[in-house]
Amino acid sequence: MRIFGLAGIAVLMLTAPAVAGAPGLAQLPAAITPYAPGDEIVPSVMPGDQIAIACGALEQRSAESDVRVVLTISAVPGESAPGYKKVLATDAQLLKDAVRVRIPDVPDLEDHTVDLNVYVVDDKGSQQCNAGQMKIS
Repeated sequence: MRIFGLAGIAVLMLTAPAVAGAPGLAQLPAAITPYAPGDEIVPSVMPGDQIAIACGALEQRSAESDVRVVLTISAVPGESAPGYKKVLATDAQLLKDAVRVRIPDVPDLEDHTVDLNVYVVDDKGSQQCNAGQMKIS
C-alpha cells in the first residue's frame, strides 16, 4: 500500500509542472492584493449605458414630483478637468421607487469619476440623495 501511495505522490510531483504550464489553464498571480477596510468599489459605466437609482427621496415622492439626476465631476487625482463641473442626465424614466437614466454622451466625460445626485422637487419642498460614484470609461 505504501508503494502505491509513494508512487502516486511521485507521479503527481513530476506531472504538476507540466499541467500548470498547459495552455488554457489560468495562472495564479504571484501576489494577491488584500482588500483593505474603507476601500470603495466604484462601478464603471460607458456613455449610453442605462442605470437605475433607488433612494429614500424617490420612495417618498408624489406623482407630480420633478426628479433630476445630476452627474458632478469628482476631483480625483490624475483625472483632468473636462471644462465643466456638472451634467444633467436628461433621458430619465421614473419607476415606482427608482429612476432609470442613460449616462449622457458629452465631450470629455470619458475617463472621469462622477458623483451621482438625485433631486426630487414638489410643492412640499425638495429632497436630495447621494447615489455614490461611478467611473465613466
